Amino acid sequence: MIGLLFLYWIWKAFANLALEYGKNKWAYFFFGLVSYYGGTIVAGFIVAIGLALVNGFDSLGNEDFVDPIWNLFYILFGGLSCYGIYKFLENKAEKERELNKKEGIENIGVYSED
Repeated sequence: MIGLLFLYWIWKAFANLALEYGKNKWAYFFFGLVSYYGGTIVAGFIVAIGLALVNGFDSLGNEDFVDPIWNLFYILFGGLSCYGIYKFLENKAEKERELNKKEGIENIGVYSED
């Protein structure tokens, strides 16, 4: 159930970002989902490699990854990666908006010293 809330929050944040800058909201939602689940997968690999190096590769078959603390770590890492992609897309869209303001059709042939 909490996973559905995460999906809603990701959709809402990325859809609002897309609407604010005139982009496709479903593409931005897809970027948000991929960043969240990609972050959780990367966190899983990091934990698996860390546990394999500390406890040996034979210990990877046991149930060390089911601990709720690890699940909170995966959620946190996924949220941070999602936030990073959000900020990246926000900065990129803001730069595109400034560039469009600066290089509009009414400014063709106008020389500016920037």
